Amino acid sequence: MGTQIEAACTQTGNGGRKATARRLADAAARNCLAQAGHTPHDVDMLVNVGIYREDSMGEPALAALIQEDIGANLRQPPTGGAGTFSFDLFNGACGVINAVQIESALLQSGVIQLGAVVSSDVRPDHAVPAAPFLRPAGGAILLSWEDGPAGFTDFQTETFPEYSGMFTSGLVWRESRGVRGPRQGTGRHHMVVAARPGYHARLADCAEDAARRFLRRLGLGISDIDLIVPSPSAADFVDPLRARLGIPGDRVAYTPEDLEDTHTTGPIAALQAAIRSGRLREAENTLVLAAGAGITVALALYRQTPP
Repeated sequence: MGTQIEAACTQTGNGGRKATARRLADAAARNCLAQAGHTPHDVDMLVNVGIYREDSMGEPALAALIQEDIGANLRQPPTGGAGTFSFDLFNGACGVINAVQIESALLQSGVIQLGAVVSSDVRPDHAVPAAPFLRPAGGAILLSWEDGPAGFTDFQTETFPEYSGMFTSGLVWRESRGVRGPRQGTGRHHMVVAARPGYHARLADCAEDAARRFLRRLGLGISDIDLIVPSPSAADFVDPLRARLGIPGDRVAYTPEDLEDTHTTGPIAALQAAIRSGRLREAENTLVLAAGAGITVALALYRQTPP
């Protein structure tokens, strides 16, 4: 028994309008619902995992705004009815897998029938040349429960705190220079991102260690994995990881170039590529993996009924 993927969609633009985190997530969620043949009212839980927003905005909770934008059960349900519960979950590149794990538990218990995970990131400081460390993109994935043997069945998250300082991001306050008008502030926050040399290599090392431990716990080996779906959220990560695990390239779901360097949307982009190619449907055991700052590694096993 496991959690089934009903649809997975990504979004890199919004019809010529300015790409904001909210608009990208809205568009991805709407497209995902349409692809799966659902309406917004069918969604019982919506989790947003996006991190980076325009103008370094941190509040309000974006999940509630996305729920309102797509029209997912906005009013208090009548007695005995069901509404949509939404919240934000922040864990960087691993957020999608963590959210899928949470929704899987609620799907299994019958508390919800359809779950949605949405993501989006944009460059926080458009005017700062050092800011474009990620590709603006949004994503959405719809999940439901299947009593058969297929679907997401196992999860694991590991953190390697000894490498916590290798990738950091945060806000710094910068005073405005020169003469300011009466309505101008004294300064503004800017996003600062710092990655130390060797960060990507350590990502691959930690991901390999975590993946091998995860599979051993399940009584599986690398040879039992028919397909690996790695998040493309860090450059120079996927191929070194594949080499360390000893998995040939034809057993890796690579994302298209226009979705490389996506951050929280990375796992959805990789799953979408695996679905569109038909490889997810053909693989009996699929390892979904994401790694990011922390260093944190999130893993999930997606099983299919043997053909």
